[in-house]
Amino acid sequence: MQVIKDIRLYRSSIENISGNSLPSDFYNRSASYIVRRIAMKLKEKGFSLGDFHHLYINFTTCKVDGMISLSKREIDRYYPWYRYYDVEVSEEIYDQLESEAEVERIINTVETVLNKFSKPEFDSDMIHACICEALEQGEKMTMIFKEKTGKNNKVVVYLRYLNNGHYFPLIRVFDLDDNMIFEKDLPETQSLDSYGEIQISSKKVTIKPRKNCFSGGVDPISIEY
Repeated sequence: MQVIKDIRLYRSSIENISGNSLPSDFYNRSASYIVRRIAMKLKEKGFSLGDFHHLYINFTTCKVDGMISLSKREIDRYYPWYRYYDVEVSEEIYDQLESEAEVERIINTVETVLNKFSKPEFDSDMIHACICEALEQGEKMTMIFKEKTGKNNKVVVYLRYLNNGHYFPLIRVFDLDDNMIFEKDLPETQSLDSYGEIQISSKKVTIKPRKNCFSGGVDPISIEY
């Protein structure tokens, strides 16, 4: 099973099958931020829908078996990590999906899809708790992103997702009894390429950039505590 990484919102007025154009994403600002945070919290909990990690929810005016169903589009051989789940809605709802008035309906639909297609070990209470945390805490919600335990201390890097689309990382250092001994906000960022391997000593944390083509020339993050 693959742990979920992202949830995205789409819509289409034609049948979502191979040969037809792909559904279009739509921009509902509040819903997009909330859905991103839901995915982050579910990821922290190890939530999985099976053999893919990007959930694409497609609101459509076409007929859908049972109103919500896995789309009949073939799995993309080059990008097998996503699946579309089609949700049948009326023309009126379809036309209003970008309205703030539709945020609650969109989030409720996301929860319904997650509950209907999740694996048995991920019950509805856990899913609902993740959604409530995203709704109630907003930009303050944290997700454990990376952690490393050393000889004397443990380092945890958390992510917060802001309403400008940036991440706002937070680092905390704990002793081995889980008492926090240090905390520091890190700079806002659009990219997480700076956050690779963590090294910890008795007085310093070093975070090396990821090893990819985007991190060339990026200096390690070094924090004394």
